[in-house]
Amino acid sequence: MVGIETILCPIDFSAFSRHAFDTAVAIAARQRASVTVIHVAPFQSIPVFPYTERAAEDALMRSAGDSQKLVDEVQQFLAVDKSIAVPIAYEVRDAPNVHHEILRRAEELPADLIVMGTHGRSGFQRLLLGSVTEKVLRTARQPVLTVGAAPDVVPAGDPLKRILCGLDFSDCSMAALRYAVALAEPNGVELTVLHVVEWGPIAYDPLLGPATDLAGYRIAAEASGAERLHKAVMVAAAGISHVDELVVSGRPHHEILRIAKDHQSDLIVLGIHGRNPIDRMLFGSTAEPVVRRAPCPVLTVRPQAVAASAAAWPFTA
Repeated sequence: MVGIETILCPIDFSAFSRHAFDTAVAIAARQRASVTVIHVAPFQSIPVFPYTERAAEDALMRSAGDSQKLVDEVQQFLAVDKSIAVPIAYEVRDAPNVHHEILRRAEELPADLIVMGTHGRSGFQRLLLGSVTEKVLRTARQPVLTVGAAPDVVPAGDPLKRILCGLDFSDCSMAALRYAVALAEPNGVELTVLHVVEWGPIAYDPLLGPATDLAGYRIAAEASGAERLHKAVMVAAAGISHVDELVVSGRPHHEILRIAKDHQSDLIVLGIHGRNPIDRMLFGSTAEPVVRRAPCPVLTVRPQAVAASAAAWPFTA
């Protein structure tokens, strides 16, 4: 069983990070975990011209004042309902590279989960992920939960009701299913496991002639997918009382977003491949548009999570 004991939540005081923090607290309350909030201020040297001892002291005083202002802002940001018994710590750090500092702190804790907003406060549109979030998604070893600025984030006292997990039978999607099960099993959450059969138009072959029986091909592909899906669910989600198995045809990210909206999912769980440099650069042709457009938080799991729990995972599709 996947355990979540320590959550790292980077913030930048944007609406996105506000909802990310609320979600981190909600998960921590359900998992009996702690939350460490980190705000990383990009380090900028303060030029002092001409250099004098007094000028240097003034610069240090300004820097100390800015740091205290950030601490005060973080403390105000972290105001939560006192009835929620979640241990919350906070840190304010200066660093030349924000996402590197976030990843370094995640390893130091060590964090079991990173929760952060999809965008920062710098005005990125929905067509682009915030640059820090995208870099963390591409390189984090830990699972990353991204949260948009949707107004309907589940409060900490309310349970998750519906989780949607996309499954393509790769190792990382199997790890994603295990995380979905870990979140659903102790709380009676409805889990939907979705497999999307993706196939494009079959072109004319001059030797064999035009493709025939496309409907039959589609039915056979969906039947095969349903069989593999059922086998995976029987092994990974045997302890959950309510699991829906769903197989559809189409483009994976379109179908995942459609099903999430139709089912009013509270969480989407996906695996990220990361098998080669191109995959690491573009963190997933399915995951990226889902993270961008999802109506609810999205949990992404990388292959490293498989290695961390391989001994407890007996099934290979």
